Amino acid sequence: MSSERIRVVVYLRAPDEGDEPLERAYREISWVRPGTVPGLLRSELLRDVDRPGEYVLHGEWENLEAYRTWQFGPDHQDNPSALRPFQDRSRGRHYAVYGIASEDV
Repeated sequence: MSSERIRVVVYLRAPDEGDEPLERAYREISWVRPGTVPGLLRSELLRDVDRPGEYVLHGEWENLEAYRTWQFGPDHQDNPSALRPFQDRSRGRHYAVYGIASEDV
C-alpha cells in the first residue's frame, strides 16, 4: 500500500462571518502548492454546493510514506496551518486518509 497514491481530505467549516477568511487562508498557505512539498501532487479547496460554509481540503500524494513524512516532519509540526482554526471537528476526526481501491483507466 505504501507505493500507491493516496488522497487526504481535511474537513473545514467557514466562520459565521462568511467564506472569505477560510478561502483567503487557503490561498496564503504555501505548502498546498505542488512542488513545494515532496510527494504532494495536487491540492484543492472544495466547497460543498448543498451546505454553505462546509469545505474540504483535498490533497493527492504520491504515496502514504510521502504524506506521513510531511505530516510528522518539522515543516508541518512546527508551523501550524492557517487553516487550523477552520477545521471541522464536529464529526470527530477532522481529516481522513484514503488509498485508491479502484480507479478507472
